[in-house]
Amino acid sequence: MSPLISGLASVASLIFNAASSGPGKSAASRRGAGATEPEPSTVLTLSPQAEALAGFAEKGILVSQGKLDGPAVGVVGRGGGSVPAGASGAPGGRLVSREDFRDLLARFGATEAQTEQLTAGFDTNKDGSISQDEFLKGLASTKGAQAGSGFSQAVMQLMDQGGNADGTVAQKEFAAFSTAFAAAGQRRA
Repeated sequence: MSPLISGLASVASLIFNAASSGPGKSAASRRGAGATEPEPSTVLTLSPQAEALAGFAEKGILVSQGKLDGPAVGVVGRGGGSVPAGASGAPGGRLVSREDFRDLLARFGATEAQTEQLTAGFDTNKDGSISQDEFLKGLASTKGAQAGSGFSQAVMQLMDQGGNADGTVAQKEFAAFSTAFAAAGQRRA
């Protein structure tokens, strides 16, 4: 390949990368300057496994990863069926205060604008706290036709930037956000 063509290809690549990257600070840049910073994606998606977790949320089941503080208890989902280990399906569930929810979002690297948008979006009844039911409805909105809405994209962006910021929310990233919410609810109980 001639040096001229090689140089033009490099310039075109730089222009494409600059045009396709969006504003915001990625999780990698918060972790340290030595880490390679992934470029944010324009439209985020769920991995098939994360989409399955969103399906559980749609059915009123909160799936978490690992152990939560406190004793493990058997929980029954809204439909009366048994719920897998690590899941919580109590209707309404525990409440997470607006302040605790904002702290949770900050731990995932949310900007002030994201925090305002997500807090308002999850607190659908505007009572100043986020119930498990409200949280599950917000998570369920990341699946299917609703996934393109501004709120759903903001939720997925937060989950992805809390993980590897590759444009796809993986099962682990989705579950980490659910687990953080469940843990915040247990602190209030």
